[in-house]
Amino acid sequence: MEKEELENTLPKDDSWLKTRENGMALSDYQVKVLARNNIDYKKYNNTKELMFAINEMDIDEDDELEEVARELDEMDYYSK
Repeated sequence: MEKEELENTLPKDDSWLKTRENGMALSDYQVKVLARNNIDYKKYNNTKELMFAINEMDIDEDDELEEVARELDEMDYYSK
């Protein structure tokens, strides 16, 4: 089975990671949450910089942003 055929048979949702134009792997969901909080992920070179920017905000009031921060932290930890 060719790659395109395989991709067409897999379910798609917004939680799959995609490599973005700046090289970071983010899901569509994460990008939406960041955009909703006026965070432009394209301004950052890596997940550490992005996590720093998120942590500068008061994320305790936004469960989804807090979850994105945890996911980024976990991705950064396991990418070492």
